[in-house]
This record gives sequence, structure tokens and C-alpha cells, in this order.
Amino acid sequence: MPKAFEKGMTSVTFRNKSVEDVVDISAKAGLSFIEWGADVHVKPGDFAAAETAVALMKKSGLYCSAYGSYYRVGDGDIDGFELICKTAAALGASRVRVWLGRKGSAETTAAERDALIEETQRLADAAEKYSLDVAFEFHGKTFNDNGKTGKAFLLDCNRKNVKTYWQPLAFGDSEENLKDIADKVAAVHVFHWNKQNDRFPLSDGADEWKRYIALLAAAPKPVQMTLEFVAGDSDEQFIADAKTLGDLI
Repeated sequence: MPKAFEKGMTSVTFRNKSVEDVVDISAKAGLSFIEWGADVHVKPGDFAAAETAVALMKKSGLYCSAYGSYYRVGDGDIDGFELICKTAAALGASRVRVWLGRKGSAETTAAERDALIEETQRLADAAEKYSLDVAFEFHGKTFNDNGKTGKAFLLDCNRKNVKTYWQPLAFGDSEENLKDIADKVAAVHVFHWNKQNDRFPLSDGADEWKRYIALLAAAPKPVQMTLEFVAGDSDEQFIADAKTLGDLI
């Protein structure tokens, strides 16, 4: 496998599974890492769950890539974010995922953007104490909803440990978004959906993903390719998508 990519999964792909089951299916799929979700499997401050996850991953030759938090930049809960960082560190993660605000970039005022930058810098400083990066979900109804504004925001934050995720969106031009921001992407959420958010096998979107991967191959650092939300929430489809991803990268 090229050093530019590793393949893993988000635990929220299977919210109904136990920590043990998530590790088991990851190992069966030949994955390298798990991004643990903060909503079900390892909640902020649940250090017992984090310890269990780490022990099980170690037995299966897996590691934790990131802690998928639901912290919203702009909420101002620095103490809450500190607990998220402590939990991420307990998992051995190198990154905390956060969500950038509660509005799309077009609806955000200049003053609101400035406030998001100021809080992001504070979060980055807090995360740095735990040797963690902060990375924004790439998503609608957040400021990080297109490549151009997302990259400009990262540059204005001016923090080495602030990065972004990327994923195809149900609106806009995903390929153009990725072209604009590819050199700032730390991880990608991998799935194949249509514009109505119906899910399909990843193999159906192979041609699109080949183009995305070609753009990501030029990124300055390795990119983590993270499977998420498969058709029918099916174990079999997940295994098949993992094989497809492996073939693509």
C-alpha cells in the first residue's frame, strides 16, 4: 500500500455495535485504524471505555487515528473541549474532529468568522498540550462547507495543528472543493451516496473516488482514508467496501 494512504473506519458506521464488535469487524476488513466516535462508543471522560478500546485494538493490530467529537467551534466550552482532549489522548489519537460553527459559510458574518477563528486558536492551543491536531468536519450547515472558504479559514487561523477533513457533499462540486483544499486535508470520510443521501456500494463510485484519490496523492502528508456509513448498515457491504477502498488506494 502506498505510504500516502492508510485505510480505516469511523466507529459511528456501526453505532449499534459494541466496542468489541467494532474492533472485530475492522480487523476482519483488514483495516489499520479506527476513528472512535464520542457519541456512543467512547464518550468524553469515559476513560474505562477508552482503556478497553485501546487494549482490544492492540490485540488486533489496530490503532486510533482520531476522536470524532461533536464539539462545535463557537460554543465557547473550553473546559468541555479539554475533557475531549484528555479522552482523545487516552485513546492514543493524534487528532480531534470538531464542527466549525452552526451556519454555512455564506450565512456567516465577518464578525462571526473572526470569533470562530479566535476560538479555534484557543482550541488549538489546548489541543497542543496533548500533542493533538484539531480538524474540522467538512459538512453542510457549518462554515467548512466548501474548499475555498475552508482553506482561507485555515490560513487565517495560522496554527500548524489545525487541519480539515474532506468528504463529498450533496451540494456543490466535490472535485473542485477538494482541489481547493487538498493540501490541508488530514483525513477523508469515504462513502458513496447520491445527492439524496441514498447509500450505494463504494464500487459504484469507483471512478469518482479514483479522481479524488489522484488529487489527494499530491497532499504533503499521508492521508487517512476512513470508511463511513455503508449501504444497509451491512457487515457484508462494509467488508466489500473495505476491499474496494484497498484496491483504489
